[in-house]
Amino acid sequence: MQRIHAPFDEPTLAQIDREVEKKGISRAQWLTSTVGAYLRLLELTKGADPAEMAQELAQLRSTNESQWRESQQLKRSEEKARQDLEQTRRKVSLLEDQVAKDLIELEKARSDMLLLGRDLAHYQDTIKLKDQEIAFLQAHISQLTQSFSQLSLKPGEEEIKRKGWWQFWR
Repeated sequence: MQRIHAPFDEPTLAQIDREVEKKGISRAQWLTSTVGAYLRLLELTKGADPAEMAQELAQLRSTNESQWRESQQLKRSEEKARQDLEQTRRKVSLLEDQVAKDLIELEKARSDMLLLGRDLAHYQDTIKLKDQEIAFLQAHISQLTQSFSQLSLKPGEEEIKRKGWWQFWR
């Protein structure tokens, strides 16, 4: 294995030491793993510059975050729409029940109206019959009255002479 020596400034060396202590490995092991990870990254990204990728990654994270917020808002909107739909379904169900009751009541009113119409026609026919009977009786009474007046006793001869026949009927 070959060795490579590289100079590091103090802040970078301090950061490397902190990472080494966290992982509990030597500087050489840490540098070897870091260089290996960087080479794998270059291989995966097909040679793209990691600095540019960091910017792109930040932009993607920002986009992802805004899309996540938007999806959460859409989920809340969907939930509200579902609640509104359920409430509307309940209202429609109540209205359908009311319509069914009203239809039953309407059918009952129609049947009552038919019965009342039949009763009205019956009563009208009865009244017509009674009116015809009354008219018949009036005609009969008129005829009888006329017959009585014709059958009434003529005044006697003496009475006629005394009053004069022309004055008798007054």
